[in-house]
Amino acid sequence: MTTAMFYKTVMQTSGEKDRELAKRATAAVFHALRDRLTPDEADQVQAQLPLELKEVWTQGEKPDRTPLKIGREEFYERVRAEAKLGATRDARWMTLAVFAALKDQLSPGEAGDVFAQLPKDLKELWAEAQVAA
Repeated sequence: MTTAMFYKTVMQTSGEKDRELAKRATAAVFHALRDRLTPDEADQVQAQLPLELKEVWTQGEKPDRTPLKIGREEFYERVRAEAKLGATRDARWMTLAVFAALKDQLSPGEAGDVFAQLPKDLKELWAEAQVAA
């Protein structure tokens, strides 16, 4: 999947018409997810992204970080704040859309590895995320 196709998938799945908002939301979800994963797992996800999205994934990455122990509500708040979304509900929809596009981008094994590292409440969200038909 190309970067353009990834953003198109996020927009179709979320119903969002504003491409810039979809890009901000993608970056916000990427950063929250990356920071929740171990550095090794984050590197494995990044390896399966198109070049432009690899750069988005690594923006703000801190060397020698440890995974943040955040649950769904904190995750939504990070996404809402970074993407400049109006409400937690918007952060939920955009998180679902980005998760769906990311799951579609990753190999089944890698998507399973991400799922394995998430806490129960984020596992439920990851499992719920589906690309719009």
